[in-house]
Amino acid sequence: MRVMFLSIHGYVDPIPDLGQVDTGGQVVYVIEIAKRLAKMGVQVDIYTRWFEGRKKVEQINRNARIIRIPCGPNHFLRKEELFPFLDEFAENLVRFVKKENIRYDLMHSHYWDAGYVALKIRSVLGVKHVHTSHSLGAIKKERIRIKEAEKIYHFKNRIKWEKKIIEVSHMIIVTSPLEPEIIEKYYGVKRDTEIIPPGVNTEFFSPSNIKEDLDLPDKFVFTTGRIEYTKGFDLLIKAFKLVSSRIPSAKLIIGGGSKNLTELETKIRKELMQLSQALGLSGAVKQTGRIPNELLPTYYARANAVAVPSRYDLFGMVALEALACESPVVVSKYAGVSKYITNEIGLVGDPENSEDFAEKILFLLDNEDIANEMGRNGRRFVLNNFTWDKIAEKIIHAYKKII
Repeated sequence: MRVMFLSIHGYVDPIPDLGQVDTGGQVVYVIEIAKRLAKMGVQVDIYTRWFEGRKKVEQINRNARIIRIPCGPNHFLRKEELFPFLDEFAENLVRFVKKENIRYDLMHSHYWDAGYVALKIRSVLGVKHVHTSHSLGAIKKERIRIKEAEKIYHFKNRIKWEKKIIEVSHMIIVTSPLEPEIIEKYYGVKRDTEIIPPGVNTEFFSPSNIKEDLDLPDKFVFTTGRIEYTKGFDLLIKAFKLVSSRIPSAKLIIGGGSKNLTELETKIRKELMQLSQALGLSGAVKQTGRIPNELLPTYYARANAVAVPSRYDLFGMVALEALACESPVVVSKYAGVSKYITNEIGLVGDPENSEDFAEKILFLLDNEDIANEMGRNGRRFVLNNFTWDKIAEKIIHAYKKII
């Protein structure tokens, strides 16, 4: 079997530099699935955008590689800025495939920009088209509710093309059990889907993979992710005001962000700092900026609780990574991963209700023995259900249905 992956935006690398702009759960998903499929004998080519003089072709392992296709300017572009260059990407990709005389059994597009390209090229290349959204514009638009939303995210165009992609793809693989309902409600499309969640690298995200010399507070709540309005970090700070009033020694650490902050990231981080100051939490809330990949397991494992306060998240891989490190979680009810969280491994709350979310966090901070048991249960749960090998087996089974 030979498969084309399309994942156009962000920094798609054999070892993703997490926290970079547009480089989060989707990139991890694409790389990890490609590696596992390759070990199963599938040949996988990941097509992404070339910029900043990066390697045109880069091997991941024996059967998987990254192929970077030029389009638009040579510098990095946020995913919201890519649409004018997608036709060029499609033309250059087809030119490369024909020049190399490659035949694929199917293409799997990730996110709507890749889905748009897939619609342009699938008949030319004569392949079946599988699509995974990873995020959906219509519900994101509803959940973030900010005045600059259309200017920042270009929702009108995105939603139009998402609907078309959902309607005509040969197969839809969704990462969240929430997604079929969202697709029907917000896009008016009712169709069969394959529900296959993301996985976790349980060897890397492990309580045994920690740095003992890392200076962290004795009692702290941790969260991390791309610096985005959808991640709900401001909602967590508001809830943490109530946590701090009950446990003054507790700290909140917010990780994530790019090495070189974008204008949007700079704006959001400033707003988070101002909110912390206004609530009298300047000494209790710390924004670390980007946390190097190798340190993430330590932050997770040593946290008393890991919070996922998303306004909207089709999944929310931070929760699984934390559980793999034996840390209990408090997860937003608006994140898809909440459907997998039971009281044995964590708690689900409403981040827009500060009192509710704070009470969930306080329960874990006040009941250390129960929290620790939740963490141990969480790792067993992840090992049994969410290793990348198990997820890859489900993916290849889905592919065989349409080839």
